[in-house]
Amino acid sequence: MSVSKYPCEQCGAQLDFEPGTTDLKCQYCGFQQQINPTTEIIQELDFHAFISENPPQTDIETAKALHCNSCGAEYSMGPYQVAGACPFCGSNAVVSTEAEARISPKSLLPFRIKANQAKDLFGKWVGGRFWAPNNLKKLALLEHGLHGIYIPYWTYDSNTVTQYSGMRGIWHYRTETYRDSNGNTQTRQVRYTEWYPAAGTVFVPFDDVLVLGSTHLPPKYAQALSSWQLGELTPYQSEFLSGFQAMRYDVDLEDGFETAQKIMDPTIRQAIHRDIGGNEQRITSMSVQYNDLTFKHILLPIWSGAYRYKGKSWSYLVNGQTGEIRGEAPVSAWKVAIAVILGLLVIGTIIYFTSQSK
Repeated sequence: MSVSKYPCEQCGAQLDFEPGTTDLKCQYCGFQQQINPTTEIIQELDFHAFISENPPQTDIETAKALHCNSCGAEYSMGPYQVAGACPFCGSNAVVSTEAEARISPKSLLPFRIKANQAKDLFGKWVGGRFWAPNNLKKLALLEHGLHGIYIPYWTYDSNTVTQYSGMRGIWHYRTETYRDSNGNTQTRQVRYTEWYPAAGTVFVPFDDVLVLGSTHLPPKYAQALSSWQLGELTPYQSEFLSGFQAMRYDVDLEDGFETAQKIMDPTIRQAIHRDIGGNEQRITSMSVQYNDLTFKHILLPIWSGAYRYKGKSWSYLVNGQTGEIRGEAPVSAWKVAIAVILGLLVIGTIIYFTSQSK
């Protein structure tokens, strides 16, 4: 295991990656150093070939013991963390995973949103929560914390071929005679469906199906961050991690693919429905082949925050590339009660005038 550190050439302090640039910057003297570009090419790896050549990781994960060269302290870094800081002097450390029996990230999206920008975006977001208490923005801004973290993700590509069988429903109409409430004979058009067997094959390509590779953050919010611009992925360089935390995956490659299949499934079913045609469709069986299956292991930037309101902690995430926010906020019981009362008044008014008009 090797540890990378980036001391300032002018004052000896640690250099941090400066979001929105390709530079490392000293937070003490302001010195900036450009990150040397790499000639590495981002490649998709063959899924089945990789699985056959690399047995699953079964070792028990343990914390990594590190020695800080800046202050001499000994400290540990969690088993699923690859970048962080010395808790005594704040020196940054990035741990190499190349020598471990794991899949190393080969590309990442560097942070573009700075910490102060993420705070401003959070302020606008929490202030725009219609159902939140009126004093939430003030209290949340006073008490929230913010951490920049690179999160592990998998991407999967595949040209799927799906054979299916099902039923095609065609609508028809017939005239029906009935008696109304006054006893008069009336006619009406009644729709019915005739079903016909259907079968076929659909071809659906998928590119960069994104799957969260960590169980250590709220998945409903991390998965909801959907505005990633993966076309801007850059080859992995540890300099981009300096000054930030970074996590290792604990959702392995095969488990991630199972999740990817669930993500692909609705799109494949939509293609089958279109192929069946008619007015209604039923799928009775489908068999999917995932041809040309490839994957990437990547790191994506997230600002993770939490704030307290009336003794309860609330979490949120900010997309470190685009500024998109997902999170949770308390709901004002008074606002909900007022809305319910107003709704009942409106319904009551409608019922009253409807009854008066008869």
